[in-house]
This record gives sequence, C-alpha cells and structure tokens, in this order.
Amino acid sequence: MLWVVTGAIGSGKSDFAVELALSAGSEGIRLSCPPFPFPNSTDHSRAAKERDGKFLWTSSEADESLAHKLHAINMESNIFRAERRVIVVDSLSGWLRLMYNPKADRGTDMEKWVDARWRETLEAICSFEGKIIIVTEEPSAGLDMPPIERDFVYRLAAANRKLMASGATFYRMTAGMATEVKGYRLKRRDDEI
Repeated sequence: MLWVVTGAIGSGKSDFAVELALSAGSEGIRLSCPPFPFPNSTDHSRAAKERDGKFLWTSSEADESLAHKLHAINMESNIFRAERRVIVVDSLSGWLRLMYNPKADRGTDMEKWVDARWRETLEAICSFEGKIIIVTEEPSAGLDMPPIERDFVYRLAAANRKLMASGATFYRMTAGMATEVKGYRLKRRDDEI
C-alpha cells in the first residue's frame, strides 16, 4: 500500500508521515535525507515520537542506492513481518535534490545519470509490495529558472503525478493539517516520466 504526503517546506509532512506510520504498523524503516533548507537541523518532536517504546524504528540514509534498498527490503522481507512494517521515505524531493549535488562526481553526462537513478527509484517505489509512505514536496517555480532547477521541478511534478496515480491515498499538508486529496483526475496520454 502506497501513501503519499506532499506539501510545502515546513508544512508538517514529516511529522504527519510518522503519525501515519505509527497508526499503520508496529515497526518502521525510515529512509531519510537531510531536511531542506537546513541540512544540519534536528526535529526533536519527531525524534521523541520515534523513540516510542511500542514502535520499533530502524533508520538509514536515502542516498544514491535508495532503489536498491527498497528492492532489498522487498525481496528479503519475512512475509509475516512485512504486514506490520511500514517504510517511510522522507523525502523523495530531498533525495532528488541530493542527486543534483554539483559537488558529486557524476561523470560527463549528469542528466543521464540522474535520469537513470530517478526512473529506477520510481519503479522501486511503485512496485513495492508492503506498506510505504512517500514524503515529497509540491514543486514551485519562479519565472526565470536555471536549467538544472527547471529540470528538478518538472521531474518532481511528473513523479508526484505518477505517485498520485499509483498510490492508495494522497495527502496534502497545509500548516500542519492533512487533507486527503480526492477528485477528478485527468487521464494523461503519456504517463512516461
């Protein structure tokens, strides 16, 4: 089952994802990126919730190998344990932001490298057989964006549409309040990302 939590930066997406995980299972795996725009900040309220004695958390980084981690969790899962476990990816937008890191050595064709990781990760998310919560941002764009930012915004918007189509439930966060998004969805001719 796929749940998607989206919203603006600082809207409460991560806290809501933790609450959702606590209500959906009894143990969780958190695959996380540094929060944006303050990579060294810590959310103490979330850390306190994660130490709840009734819910067992395991944490790992959502790095370049995110797709491989999701496939490994899927393949190595004990069928009896998988029913009570929830995976939280916090956040897909943060992960994509890390893929565009200009300091990393991506070879000569960064766009192809990012595109390959992106497609592989979306496929791993959409084919995941257990309970998974994806936290992502709603992309916003200015009038005059550099090409790399424009690519990030379009790629994230396309992924959000794909997740909306694949997911069981889609939540939008506004000022700490979750709204379950439902309604008319446009049928797209080309669902390829």
